[in-house]
Amino acid sequence: MTFLRQSALLLPSAFLLGVLLFLLTHPHNDPGFGNYPFFDQWAGTRVAAASPELRFLLQSLLFFLPGYVVSLLFLFGIVLAEAALFGRREARPLSRYARAFGPAFAVLFLVASAVIVFEGERAAARLAPGALVAPVLVGLAPFAAAALAALPAALLAAPLSAVQPRDPA
Repeated sequence: MTFLRQSALLLPSAFLLGVLLFLLTHPHNDPGFGNYPFFDQWAGTRVAAASPELRFLLQSLLFFLPGYVVSLLFLFGIVLAEAALFGRREARPLSRYARAFGPAFAVLFLVASAVIVFEGERAAARLAPGALVAPVLVGLAPFAAAALAALPAALLAAPLSAVQPRDPA
């Protein structure tokens, strides 16, 4: 449960990192700032006349927010089911492994999100030149990054927990 909760907390940060990296690495007239026709029809002319960067952010949010809301509802359901089945949990101190896993996962999660955005865009340019995949890629990269970073963070946390000082308790 801690892993899922930490992933849900980091998803918006990874999404904003992907948006920021795309905005910083692409010029104002890049084809990645294009418009989806359904977005133009749905959002109206006011959004279509907005800056390309704002349109990119809004289109990326369109792909990110539904998945994020579903993940939050999933976590809420788990918390409710745990409370109904097991009652209120008593607070326990985190193990050294859990304390090492948290920071390792956060760093690897953000790095994996950036790598997925860059590599996905490069692969899309090679496989389907001119296709508008950047908003979809930026919107969905954080979810793939959570899965991609879990195993390396778990493996990295083991040696990190061995060098952490023991609890004073």
